[in-house]
Amino acid sequence: MFERRSALASAFDKAPSSEASRTARLKIGEVRGWSLIQIAAFASTLPQLQSAAEPLLGFDLPQRIGVAQEMEGRLVMKTGPEQFWILGPAHDDLSKRLLTAVAPAVGAVTPLSHSRTRIFIEGADAREVLARGIPIDFHPEVFATGHFALTSLHHTPVLVHRVAAARYEIYAMRTFAFSIWELVADAALSFGPEIQPPLA
Repeated sequence: MFERRSALASAFDKAPSSEASRTARLKIGEVRGWSLIQIAAFASTLPQLQSAAEPLLGFDLPQRIGVAQEMEGRLVMKTGPEQFWILGPAHDDLSKRLLTAVAPAVGAVTPLSHSRTRIFIEGADAREVLARGIPIDFHPEVFATGHFALTSLHHTPVLVHRVAAARYEIYAMRTFAFSIWELVADAALSFGPEIQPPLA
């Protein structure tokens, strides 16, 4: 099996020590050690997709687009009318089981782990940094903790998720991951960010 290599590996060559990162007002880095599956139905087969997937998941798929749900150790996002992202641990076998359960006439199961890079920005100034390049309202009353949006950063598609009060995670296509990283790092320069080396 091919080794999963980060698209941002070279970004951490001169990263500061982890001790320095703990005291930084603003941190940016990469989240590793996770899996991502997309499941999607046709316009008329969403009930069948739910019937096939939900027994394997152990919970109901979310009904609302834009709010992530944590269930049974996984994070689930409804990203479209008949489309969902499911995030789990690195070696999750869920995709194999879903591929068996979801018939081609019902929908598609697509592993996306190798096609996405997950960048985080955390700290008191994170919201202001993101607002410099992402055209959505990041005010806490509008984009609350747990909310996510399919949007863009300098015309490049991304999904941004507010994980906690002062932490956001950006999912970028691997092809554009380094460009997104550089855009975020450049926007954060005036705040003196620390680059936090990956933990996995």
